[in-house]
Amino acid sequence: MSTHPRSKKQSLFLATSAMWAISQSGMLFAAPSGPDIEAYAVNSATVPLTIDGKGMVDTIHYIDKHQHQQRIQVSVNELNGITVNNSQGKQWQRAGNFALAGANINNDSLQKEPTLVMTYFDNNTQEIVALHLEPTTLEVVTEFLVPMSGSEAICANATTLGGTEVENTELVNIDANGELHQFLVTDKKFIPLRQFAIGPGIKSCAIDTQQNALYLADEFAGVWKMNTDMESELSRELIFHDSELAIEGVSVLSSATTSAIGNALVGWVSPDHSGIWLKNRCGEYTIDLTYRNGGAETSIKPETLSLSISQPLLQPLSQARLNSQKDNAQASILTVRVDDDDSDNIFVAEVPMNQFPHHCEATNSASSEPETASKAVPEIAPSDTALVAVTADVETQPVAHAGDAADDPAIWVNAVSPENSVVIGTDKKGALNSYNLNGALVQSLPIGRVNNVDVGYAVSIPSRTEEQGDIGKVIGTSDIAVASNRTNNSLSVLSVSHEGTLAHLGDVNTTLNDIYGMCLFVDKGVAHVLANDTSGRYERHTLSFDKDHQVSGELVQAFSLPSQPEGCVIDGENNIAYLGEEGAGIWVLDVSTHTTQPQFLMPISEPVEADIEGLALFKVDNVQYLIASSQGNNAYAVYRTSQTETPELEYIGLIQIEANFAAGIDGVSETDGLEATNANLGGVFSEGVWVIQDGRNVMPSETQNFKLVSGQQLSSAIRALLQK
Repeated sequence: MSTHPRSKKQSLFLATSAMWAISQSGMLFAAPSGPDIEAYAVNSATVPLTIDGKGMVDTIHYIDKHQHQQRIQVSVNELNGITVNNSQGKQWQRAGNFALAGANINNDSLQKEPTLVMTYFDNNTQEIVALHLEPTTLEVVTEFLVPMSGSEAICANATTLGGTEVENTELVNIDANGELHQFLVTDKKFIPLRQFAIGPGIKSCAIDTQQNALYLADEFAGVWKMNTDMESELSRELIFHDSELAIEGVSVLSSATTSAIGNALVGWVSPDHSGIWLKNRCGEYTIDLTYRNGGAETSIKPETLSLSISQPLLQPLSQARLNSQKDNAQASILTVRVDDDDSDNIFVAEVPMNQFPHHCEATNSASSEPETASKAVPEIAPSDTALVAVTADVETQPVAHAGDAADDPAIWVNAVSPENSVVIGTDKKGALNSYNLNGALVQSLPIGRVNNVDVGYAVSIPSRTEEQGDIGKVIGTSDIAVASNRTNNSLSVLSVSHEGTLAHLGDVNTTLNDIYGMCLFVDKGVAHVLANDTSGRYERHTLSFDKDHQVSGELVQAFSLPSQPEGCVIDGENNIAYLGEEGAGIWVLDVSTHTTQPQFLMPISEPVEADIEGLALFKVDNVQYLIASSQGNNAYAVYRTSQTETPELEYIGLIQIEANFAAGIDGVSETDGLEATNANLGGVFSEGVWVIQDGRNVMPSETQNFKLVSGQQLSSAIRALLQK
């Protein structure tokens, strides 16, 4: 046996205080820091093991529709496959070589009979299988599968994800190529949530869906913790590391299972140490494990771990009931099952739960909350903030380039055939794209690294008449699109045909150092463009066209904001431009003249979080609202505008865009640009459309794209905010 000094009956281990962050494949990494709570120790006595002939067993407790407590045991054995036994004496078996992901009871809100859901990887067929069984008869209700390129680690747990009242299952598999696949398993199919490279060395995993936490046992690094929310940033935190230990097994008891104790409990094992590490928010603990072999205390080399509790609390408790049952809960038994790499035996140990304190004093307010993975959508404070959720009705095809590529949308309204209107979107790594209202790509013009885009209608353009040979006579108008082009610090100008086809007319030079955002308006047939750069400088250019439709620009105004801006939108009816300063707030500018200076209008304050990027205007019940991306919490701030002598903004509330599971469209996060129109575009968009850039396009994981939310949903959300 190889024993590290840390394993010798220590009651508490402390992680190193060093912190670092590195980036690899777009993922952020963080090393552990010292604990920020008062730690409590467990007794340091060695816990005895006994051989368990059943193999690795999952025990599931649940309440049936008659309010009776029931129990199901699921065991996995290399020789016997999977065996399921229930309280009614029924048994279900399947021979084969399987790795169990998880077994759980899924309930619905209608109090129908629960369903036993089992998910496992079949090593013979290289498939992940989902089975739904009737828990009293153990008859198979549904069975379906998804092919997979191997499985180095697989885990699953019940979740409320899915957009229905029925519980589903969340599943994670790390394949043979080091790719992590995250699925939502419904009663009919596997829904891919996201996929990304996780790297080699992952030996097992465990999911706590109550806390959106995924734990990974990495034989090279230790124990990682990740956020399972599919809209979260790809990052992971190293919660345990010892260079002399290879961590191979991990298991977790969610806070729902240990509700009377109030703590999720995660554990891990290493074949280099005959024991188990356990961690909850009160502290971190080690327990040595030995068994009697011919009268001698013998150590083991555990590689896999399963945690269960003998008396889980199955229903939500009032505070009074919770207090009265804590003593009973503390008397519950933690059952630990581990394997032994030397003997190939499965061992079981029982640890009284009163070894783990159910209450601990936090040294600061942050640590008083249960430990969680970093939030996908950071907490929106204060808790009584007006917040309404909507879902996307349509999403566009992903952009061609990977990484941070899609950025800003514009909407061109087809006045003759509104249902044939188009969304114009930037792929800032090399193209300007257009999409129809079903999200299909119509055009992709490789005109450079275009960042922001806007459209203008009825721009006057001179032309030569063939009959008279007149030169410079204005005979018509054209709609145009203008994009800020970072390839050459210019404004790229395009015509928009009556059918919505884009044609590049040319570029207008600017004096900006690093062009970034822009917006435009049309006054008496003349297009006026406001463009900014990353330093905060703004320029206003008026565009003109010769008889051959060659475009030129005249710089008529320049000013600066204190720091980096990007998004802007212009209210042409009232000659007001709203300018976003990403880290500070919203400015207003009178665009009726070339001589006015911007005025600071609305600072960023809770619950709105920087960056302020995309800005759009939308009317509800004849009142105009400004919508701003609150990028820091993946939300959108709504402000009521006031066209008084001194423009004002009144904060109304926040909107978030959640996953539309019925349509297979994910939520929206990390938004840059957005745009909205009240125009009747027909069908689902008869009350307009709101278009939003999605910085994390998942379900499944793909390059970035744009989401379309109906004007009806947006209007209803704003009305709901007004009622809060």
